[in-house]
Amino acid sequence: MRKALLLTLLLAFVSALCLPDRASADAIVSVQSPGPVDAGNTFQVNVNISGAANVYGFQFDLGYDPTLVQAIGVSEGGFLPSGGGTTFFVPGTIDNGLGSFYSNGDVLIGNIPGVDGMGTLLQFDFKAIAAGTSALTLTNIFLLDPNFNLLNESSVDGSVTVNRVISTPESSVLVFLASAFMLFLLSRQVRRIA
Repeated sequence: MRKALLLTLLLAFVSALCLPDRASADAIVSVQSPGPVDAGNTFQVNVNISGAANVYGFQFDLGYDPTLVQAIGVSEGGFLPSGGGTTFFVPGTIDNGLGSFYSNGDVLIGNIPGVDGMGTLLQFDFKAIAAGTSALTLTNIFLLDPNFNLLNESSVDGSVTVNRVISTPESSVLVFLASAFMLFLLSRQVRRIA
């Protein structure tokens, strides 16, 4: 009986050593791809985090194809504010020539713990300008703990498909074409009678 108890405790100890440590697991930073959008419309792209442990601040860049979409602005997501503290949000810089929204960041202020879990880091606003599919790529990602040590992370890029808008004639044009066609038919009838 005693041997079985010792063997069980030993197996439990070895199993505990083999389990992955939650603190060393990578947080995943990902682009939430929007559905297809029509050229001329605006749309939003969320950059989310999951599996976060003790995140106190972050910074990253978001790249896109400037011939298909143009960046308009960025707003703070709810992830860091969910930790209950004050934040310092840095909206970054838009370069629609190169297709980069760079140096976007957010950090907690004060002696408080980092945030765990999942949520939206930032929300980006874009305008679709031409048909095609633009990659939405994350680069220069830094996640920091309260001591400003780098945390492990991995990333998942996204994309957006812009549909070409097929213009339809305005109703006044349709009325004009219908009237012209009716006059044509009427003139043929008049010629037949005469």
